[in-house]
Amino acid sequence: MDDISEETFEEIKRLISLKKITICETCDNIFSYVPQKKFCDDCMREKKNAQKRKWREENREKEAARKRKYYEENREKERARKRKYYEENREKELARKRKYREENREKERARHRKYCEENREEINARRRARYHANKEK
Repeated sequence: MDDISEETFEEIKRLISLKKITICETCDNIFSYVPQKKFCDDCMREKKNAQKRKWREENREKEAARKRKYYEENREKERARKRKYYEENREKELARKRKYREENREKERARHRKYCEENREEINARRRARYHANKEK
């Protein structure tokens, strides 16, 4: 009540008693009166988002299964959507990947070493095939 005048405070109290306006229970915002509405739209949005976030965290496997099922049923549509996004944001995506590789150089090297160890035979076979193909030219 320090930042508002006495007249303004009285006017607010009068409008509340006439049920023209009401005050949010969490953030003290003033909004138009609606019967049984205790929270402003921002607080309700925040509250619902928190509930959804909590549910998703508690049901991570169920959510992942739902996403996998949707992707399997709509594979072509999803691939087209991702392809379109990549075409429109190619430079941004490449810059993001470049930045990640620069920041995580050791991690990337370790991943590459592991891949090479696991796929040594395939890699050598490809190299031999490429060598012989170029040798014949």
